[in-house]
Amino acid sequence: MTALIIDTETDQGTNPRPVQVATIDLTTGQQWMAYFNSGRPISPVTTQIHGITDDDVAGLDAFDLSNFNVPEYLIGHNVNFDWRVIGRPEVKLICTVRLARLAFPEWYSYKQSRCIEQLFNLQNRGGDITRFTQQAHDALGDVKMCYEIYKACCEKLGINYHNYAAAHLLCQKARATRGKSSTGNTSDQPMSVMPFGKYRGQPVAQLPKPYVKWILANVPALRPNLINALQQRLGSIQPG
Repeated sequence: MTALIIDTETDQGTNPRPVQVATIDLTTGQQWMAYFNSGRPISPVTTQIHGITDDDVAGLDAFDLSNFNVPEYLIGHNVNFDWRVIGRPEVKLICTVRLARLAFPEWYSYKQSRCIEQLFNLQNRGGDITRFTQQAHDALGDVKMCYEIYKACCEKLGINYHNYAAAHLLCQKARATRGKSSTGNTSDQPMSVMPFGKYRGQPVAQLPKPYVKWILANVPALRPNLINALQQRLGSIQPG
């Protein structure tokens, strides 16, 4: 079986066409990236996001799906978007957003860069994070982040990351139960890492109790699973 992690950068927000495509082959580890001319001007709005201008792609060919080595599995963060952008090839899709929601229900955000931040905090690798996040919105930088997220999700879910069929099946299950944890409610899974404030990224179980009391008393609209975790830190409820 073959699988590629993919990311694309596009020319416009409406009916987008690729101006940059990058992949990592999960079998060989080979990285690939190329720029393309979509045949129309790149929107200034999208240029602000990825930095690619018309001059960068002047004279280049347009992306052609027939020249792309289509794998059996295509993996990406919100992979349906990239799949549509390159022309909807006949592949099985594995979305790392869905896998991350399943593997890490306590995370406060599933944007790719936020997933990396939370993952590296979890692994105590904070010093390494800038080599990933500084490359955000570059297709090759994004596939490298997606690769880390995919491997971490597979490890947490107890499958080999080369077992694409198992990852695909879990992804389909996550789609069917989106927004629910294994017990049926995301509030049943206390958040393990503080998502904001001066203790952002630190384990909730280690927060100073006066700070926890202040947060509960003064910060409105906290997520239920964060309230659950903060209350556990104070000992007002017992872990399930």
